[in-house]
Amino acid sequence: MKISIKILAVLLLVVTLLACEKEKTDISLERDGTLYEVADQVSFYYPKDFQLNVNNENQKDVRFTKNDEMYIYATIIDDTDNVLNELPQLYGGQLEEEGAIDVYYYKEVIPSGIECYQFTGTYQASGMKFVQMVYFTEEASYIYSYQAPENVYDEQSGVALQYLESLTVHH
Repeated sequence: MKISIKILAVLLLVVTLLACEKEKTDISLERDGTLYEVADQVSFYYPKDFQLNVNNENQKDVRFTKNDEMYIYATIIDDTDNVLNELPQLYGGQLEEEGAIDVYYYKEVIPSGIECYQFTGTYQASGMKFVQMVYFTEEASYIYSYQAPENVYDEQSGVALQYLESLTVHH
């Protein structure tokens, strides 16, 4: 009986370790990604197998697509008198006005050293889930996001987050 409990405990440990390893797939941004630079102000990586969407009609953002997945980068100039520490809450409200549900956010420091807010949610009309890395300044908001259908998002969000965390704002 003691031996079977030990075997069961070892098997449980192995299964747990394999599950944890599957959750996080590390990538090499330089090898697996392509560097994109917005003038000399912003840079980030996107996956090599995604294509730059040149038919972007609104010209306010840059889109990289592959099947139903999309990375989007946008700079939004802030000419309001909003207080910097209120911008995350205001932005979350804006996402909800645009039809997003289950919007959550928190602050984190990403590898480039900037303090960003990570937003997550779902666009109710399309069912697309998203994760966004947003850097707020008094002059502008820098937004790098990933969105995909729920089943793809659940599989790829760990990898997508590594690309989003490559956001670098040079100033």
